[in-house]
Amino acid sequence: MIMLALLLAVGVAEARAASPQDVLADEILSRMSDGQSVYYDGANIVGDLNLSTLPGSRAGSSLQLINCTVQSATFSGLAMDSDLVFWGTSFGNASFDRAGFIGLADFANTSFQHSSFLGTVFSGPVVFDGAQFLGNVSFEDAEFHQDASFKETIFKGIADFNYSRFDSYTYFSRAQFHQEALFSDVDFSGALDVSAAAFAATANFFQSRFNAASFSEAVFSGPVQFGLAKFSGLTSFGEAVFAEEAVFNLARFSDAAYFSGAEFRKDAFYGLTKFQDIASFQGARFDGNLNFKSGSISTLLFEKAKLGRDSRITLNDTDFVRFKAHWKDIADHVVWDPGAYLALVRNYHGLGWSEDEDDCYYQYRKLDQSQKRWGVSKAIDVVAWISCGYGVRPDYAAAWALLTIMAFSLVFWRGDGIRRSAKPLYEQALQDTVPEHVTFRNALFFSTMVFLSQGPIDFLPIGRHRYNVILEGILGWLLLALFLVTLGRVMIR
Repeated sequence: MIMLALLLAVGVAEARAASPQDVLADEILSRMSDGQSVYYDGANIVGDLNLSTLPGSRAGSSLQLINCTVQSATFSGLAMDSDLVFWGTSFGNASFDRAGFIGLADFANTSFQHSSFLGTVFSGPVVFDGAQFLGNVSFEDAEFHQDASFKETIFKGIADFNYSRFDSYTYFSRAQFHQEALFSDVDFSGALDVSAAAFAATANFFQSRFNAASFSEAVFSGPVQFGLAKFSGLTSFGEAVFAEEAVFNLARFSDAAYFSGAEFRKDAFYGLTKFQDIASFQGARFDGNLNFKSGSISTLLFEKAKLGRDSRITLNDTDFVRFKAHWKDIADHVVWDPGAYLALVRNYHGLGWSEDEDDCYYQYRKLDQSQKRWGVSKAIDVVAWISCGYGVRPDYAAAWALLTIMAFSLVFWRGDGIRRSAKPLYEQALQDTVPEHVTFRNALFFSTMVFLSQGPIDFLPIGRHRYNVILEGILGWLLLALFLVTLGRVMIR
């Protein structure tokens, strides 16, 4: 019986120790009014913890609630001069609107049912690592003067950071935004890390300002808006995934921009965007269209980029100094625009990529010809295309030369149009008697000599074939000149 009583007593004691400790909110307020620091671990705060009622709405002592439960808390307009630690605490309704925190504000692993930080000023470091916002939360007009960390934070409702300001390092790495993420007109004066973050809905960074921002490996499942954004310092979207439209219209990148390995599953818009330094899209994948219309690009690295079958690249009115992409990789994707094609031709010439220059110019002339109506201009273009590939295909002229020689050889052979001269040029030619009808071998020899210069003296055309000799001679001069000029142009470069 004694042993049983002891066991029951120990069990009751353990149960009491394991159950949360109820603490009245008024008790905390009373202690803080007296300037005492408050620390609780595992407590259940009963009542409305309204620190705004403190004298002068100012708290001079620290408040630490570790792994506690707070159903209702109001910090609106409060000036907190000391540290505030809510590590692992669960809040029901919590308002921090226009509060000011001088020291550390630690909300790591905290959860909020309903919360608002509208206009809150964090003068010291603030930590929200691992926190969960179960409902909508607003940080609109909030100010973060020192480091702000939201690593692995989960936003299940709308996250509103519009017009907020971050003066130092800011971390949203591996954060999860289940609904809209609103960051319009935000100042990120310090470095920003949003690497591997997940945006399930719209991500709006319209007209925001960044300094050394990293969105590497971030996943944007909804539309993305970076219109009118300004990026300074190295900007990285390497390996990022854009599942819907990605809009960077009128954005400005003052330093290098890194989009290598990024994946664009829908259209990507960079209209009127300025890349004042290197913009790297090496190895990026585009399933939709890529629009650089009226943009300005210093150097665009596009090697090994992958384009979908129906993807189109718009370079209309785009000003670029260097576009490093081999023509064979983009030839079927560049939207037709005479200025864009000629700009690419000049680009390849500047890079010293002669083959790409020729191929691009060839396609430019071919597409330009297809736009013309039939007339003298189009007829000249067709002749230029067929004869020498618009001056960049010497093999075309060589092929026509061989075809001409073979054609006239057949004419002379089938028409029996040449005979041995009565006074051959060389005595040994007497030994090679010409039969009654000319052989194809002699006709080929005769046609070749006529094409290259003039027919051999020991062979003479007869009848109407004299006019064929004149015609082949004229064609020979023209095609040889065309071949030499085209070949010289290609070789000299």
